[in-house]
Amino acid sequence: MTPAESGPTGSSEQAKLLDALTKYVMTELSGDRFVAAVEREVDYGLESARRLTLGDVVTQEQVVAVALKYASDWRIAGAIPELAGEIAHRVHIRTLGQVGEELSDVVPEDSVAELSEKIATMPAFHRVVDRVYHSPVSAQLAAWFVYHVAVDSLRRNRALADNIPGVGTLLRLTGSISSRLAPSLPQIVDVRFREVTERITHYLVAHSHSLSDEETPESIVAAAMELWDEHAHSSLSSLGSAITSEDIEDFLILAFEFWRDFRKTSYFKAIVSEGIGFFFEKYSDQTLAEILDEVGVSREDMIEEALRFAPPIIGVISENGMLENFVRRQFEPFVNSEQVRELFS
Repeated sequence: MTPAESGPTGSSEQAKLLDALTKYVMTELSGDRFVAAVEREVDYGLESARRLTLGDVVTQEQVVAVALKYASDWRIAGAIPELAGEIAHRVHIRTLGQVGEELSDVVPEDSVAELSEKIATMPAFHRVVDRVYHSPVSAQLAAWFVYHVAVDSLRRNRALADNIPGVGTLLRLTGSISSRLAPSLPQIVDVRFREVTERITHYLVAHSHSLSDEETPESIVAAAMELWDEHAHSSLSSLGSAITSEDIEDFLILAFEFWRDFRKTSYFKAIVSEGIGFFFEKYSDQTLAEILDEVGVSREDMIEEALRFAPPIIGVISENGMLENFVRRQFEPFVNSEQVRELFS
């Protein structure tokens, strides 16, 4: 038996006092009396919050230190990314794999239109498009695409010509003669055709306006909405089949690895510090009650959540004796104190 469970070491009056205090507290934490106590203490807390400002109770430096500790310095255990992967697998199976909702049921058309319009009107978006449009890599990819389209077209036309009586024979005959007279001719033609394609493509890109110069935001939004209309009525399960749970898990791993490195950078720490600094500039002189009101936390919310979580927990620790043990530990030093002994002497 622990000292807290052994009871007071003083007189029987002190033991009775400890029993009475324990019984009183446990009664206050049950039934309607607990509900009344929650409402009463929330009201007292809000009244105190009206007299205290944010700057009275905490400093900017304290909050920055705590934020950086957990966001930047705190060691992330291996169980966290593993758990995230398992949750992603379960979510993929239970949502994308089984539900019958369409994409439009989850993402409203208005939201897609507003997001597309916002992106299309952002100067940063136009700068990115302009850089990509005039990039040598983009020109190279365009030339590669044009070349393969042309080659595929020639191959299809050759296959069609082979089916025409006389024409196929003529093509095979001329090809045979040219291969004997100039064996490397096909390769030379192919190389020259590639070079011409690349030169033409680079010239057109260099002497044309970029998308950001000519295309209006309306046309970009229209293109986005046209793409949306094609897939709006696709089921989530059909879209989910294109992305496996392993793909999602791989993405989470990549995101975790990026976050693990990014949170150590001075840039991230500056973001955290500046964000908290601005918050204190705006709210440091406001009362805690005003801040609660601005973020939308009401008296009713506090009472509702207290009554949602507290009664089940109190019920469990009351049944297993942990609550009584806790109450006795709090009051036993007081009951055994010299001041109380003097009261009963």
